[in-house]
Amino acid sequence: MIFQEEEKKEWFKAMGRKLIGDLLLKADRDVEEFYISYDKMMQFVSVESNWPMIEEELRGRGVRVMSFYDIVLDFILMDAFDDLANPPSTVITVVQNRWLSNGFKETALATALWSVLKAKRSLLKFNDGFISHFYSISEHTSPLLAWGFLGPNTELKELCLFFKGLVLGFIQDIFSFDKVRFTTVEALAEDILKLAEQQSENAAERLKTGSPDITPVASYC
Repeated sequence: MIFQEEEKKEWFKAMGRKLIGDLLLKADRDVEEFYISYDKMMQFVSVESNWPMIEEELRGRGVRVMSFYDIVLDFILMDAFDDLANPPSTVITVVQNRWLSNGFKETALATALWSVLKAKRSLLKFNDGFISHFYSISEHTSPLLAWGFLGPNTELKELCLFFKGLVLGFIQDIFSFDKVRFTTVEALAEDILKLAEQQSENAAERLKTGSPDITPVASYC
């Protein structure tokens, strides 16, 4: 129901772009390539003729329902948090090696992730499908998140933990009888939108970078 309105879809797109972009900016990473990859993904998923291919790809990855929750929150974000919570032993060995500098560890970790993504790309059925676009975004976000969660206790770790808490908090809230009304689909949709806007405001406050704010949902309606 929420995504039946074009304005609200555009707001969610803008929120995702700004949230991840600001996280990269806050961590002093270059964001231009991420923006390019993100915009290409948004353009790709907006073309209805691509949807059967997207559905085929995601069903092969265990995604049963083509919804925002199942794809973005569950398949992309929650799976990423699970992977980061259980990294391969080789990654742990590098990160915990006291004889290596932090700079070398971070570079080695990024190189390992890029190599994994490159290998995964070679196995894709569709070279320019959803998963391929997702990997393009991951090339810019995965090294940052991996180093943030697995590296030394720094401001970056605090930022990554904040980002994780933001996502998990939103997921918990949309299933909470105290936060949303399960009386009608309309009421539920309205409350989920309010929660999304609240979380975006919390993120904007924590990730202040001087980048332009996105327009609130209420301004679209």
